[in-house]
Amino acid sequence: MMENVMKTVLGSMIAALVLCSCSPDPNVVELEKAAGAIEQLMAPLQARRCSFFVVLPNGTPKEFVSWFFSPLGRGDWPIVEGTTEFTEEEQSSMRLIGAPFRPKDVEYRHSNPDSAVQKQVVLKWDDAEGKVILEGYLDPAQPPTFTKSFKIPRNVEPDPIAKIAVQSNLEMGMSFQSF
Repeated sequence: MMENVMKTVLGSMIAALVLCSCSPDPNVVELEKAAGAIEQLMAPLQARRCSFFVVLPNGTPKEFVSWFFSPLGRGDWPIVEGTTEFTEEEQSSMRLIGAPFRPKDVEYRHSNPDSAVQKQVVLKWDDAEGKVILEGYLDPAQPPTFTKSFKIPRNVEPDPIAKIAVQSNLEMGMSFQSF
C-alpha cells in the first residue's frame, strides 16, 4: 500500500515538473502579443479604420513598415495595455470592437534590433514575397525568439471617417512615410 502511495506521489511530482517546464515564458508571451497586435491592425474590421489604406491602398510591405513608424502610422499603433489615457470602461469598449492592445514594456523597431532595448518586436519586409516580417527579441544580441509574417490585405475600402481624419492630418503637414 505504502509503495503504491509513493509511486502515485512520485508520478504526480514528475507530472508537475513536466507541466511547469512546459509553461510559456511570460516575456515571450508579451512579445507574441505585441506582434499579434500589429497583425490585428490588418484584420478586416481594423484594416478599414487604418490610415495605411487611405494613403497607400496598394502599398508594399516596405511601405507598410515605413508608414507604421511615421507620424501618421504611429496614430494607429495598438493601444498600450493599462494606459491611463483611457478609462477601464473605454478600454473594454475598444476591446469589444476589436481594437488591438499591446503590452506596455514591449517596444517596436524597424529593420534591425535596437541594442539598447531588451523586449522588442522588429518589423521587416519582403516585398518579393509580399510579406511583413515580425521578429521578437528578448535580447537584441541573440537570435530572435520567434519570427512570423503576414500579408497585407488587398482591396480594403477605408472607412469614410478614416479618410476624413487622414485628410485632416495630411493638411496639417503630417507625413505618412518615415524612410
